[in-house]
Amino acid sequence: MNSAARALLGAFLTSLVSCSTVPSAGPCTPGGDGSYRSELYEDLAQFCVVDLRDGAVVPTDASVVPYDVNSPLFSDYATKARAIWLPPGTRATYRADDVLDLPVGTILTKSFGFPRTPGARDGKIQWVETRVLARGDEGWLASSYVWDDAQEHASRRPGGTVRDIDVTTESGEIRHASYLVPGTTQCGKCHERDAKLLPIGVRASGLNRDFAYPAGVENQLAHWASRGTLDAVPSAPPKLAVWNDPATGDASTRARAYLDANCSYCHSPVGEARTTGLFLSIGETDPVRLGRCKQPVAAGRAASNLSFDLVPGKPDESILLSRMLAVEPSIAMPELGRSLVHTEAVALVRDWIAAMPGTCTP
Repeated sequence: MNSAARALLGAFLTSLVSCSTVPSAGPCTPGGDGSYRSELYEDLAQFCVVDLRDGAVVPTDASVVPYDVNSPLFSDYATKARAIWLPPGTRATYRADDVLDLPVGTILTKSFGFPRTPGARDGKIQWVETRVLARGDEGWLASSYVWDDAQEHASRRPGGTVRDIDVTTESGEIRHASYLVPGTTQCGKCHERDAKLLPIGVRASGLNRDFAYPAGVENQLAHWASRGTLDAVPSAPPKLAVWNDPATGDASTRARAYLDANCSYCHSPVGEARTTGLFLSIGETDPVRLGRCKQPVAAGRAASNLSFDLVPGKPDESILLSRMLAVEPSIAMPELGRSLVHTEAVALVRDWIAAMPGTCTP
């Protein structure tokens, strides 16, 4: 091979490297180029929002804010780590009763993992996936990124996958899960409202809690406001109860918080389940729309041949509870995101229904 041919080959190989979807080692800029607009990258690292270091999901730099929520969505007992990045010079707009209004360029990540040794309490997590919601010029885009076994790279998986995993419940029991990494088209099942993809968990009531930052513990809303991530916050923002913490509310308050987090994104006037007439948001006050003595839209097996969504004092005659107990895909609620029964939450909802006064008339 002559020198000219070698030079041409070298240039060709260099171009291949420069077009690689896997970013080079070293510092990177959040948002890909610092001003994310419209692309779902093939490698999670290209967003430069979070990384795995010493087995933990961590922000890539100080412009990325980790956060948590009061009552999270149940996902087969997965451990989760959340983070948000906003483009420089932008901020979220506060909303009391809805998801914060986040600017174009915002990137949200939520990582899911399980103890490497089921039942172990050593904190070592094997991360399975990181989900990305990114607001481009034309709206929100979503995709899942699956971590390799070596925990070095997470690659986009548009078609999703199912992982067989032994998981540990909140009571320490070890159970087998068929954990779903959702495909891109499945994201809309939960995140679509009025035919538009939107975030779910970034709400004031869920964010209104303390978080342990490197500089110390601080209320998340106050922290976001002080750093310019969020505009002015009222003195008494709403706060969702922590479903499994009795210090945050009685059984009714915590059961409603759980249903709000796990069901209301569909069961609302603008969600996929709006035609059912069963609305489970924390702000719903109509007892019939909450299911009390309400006859279901679906019948037969889907309703477990029961007559009402909620029967006061009779949890075992309530369709809502029967669907929480189901694992068959055509019957279980939520329809996606769990392969196991959330035993502890079922017990809470059972107590809530059992304490309801009144009766239903057939």
